[in-house]
Amino acid sequence: GWDSGEQVLIQGIIDAYFYEGEEIVLVDYKTDFVPEEHPHRLAEKYRAQLDYYQMALERLTGRRVKERLIYSFCLNREIPV
Repeated sequence: GWDSGEQVLIQGIIDAYFYEGEEIVLVDYKTDFVPEEHPHRLAEKYRAQLDYYQMALERLTGRRVKERLIYSFCLNREIPV
């Protein structure tokens, strides 16, 4: 826990994003091992991180993030979050 008056900073780097029309697609690359039959584990593990990235992008650009994807190098595919 922390004091509710305390300022909290979060550090991270957005791997990639691009525009589709007026909206944004956010992409985060992951190298974690994940079994082929459980790709949802990556989405669950990194959902909060992508929430923060989405909030930052929307505040900075004034545009809506319409889609959030994890690209898993282990599975060689994208996973919607």
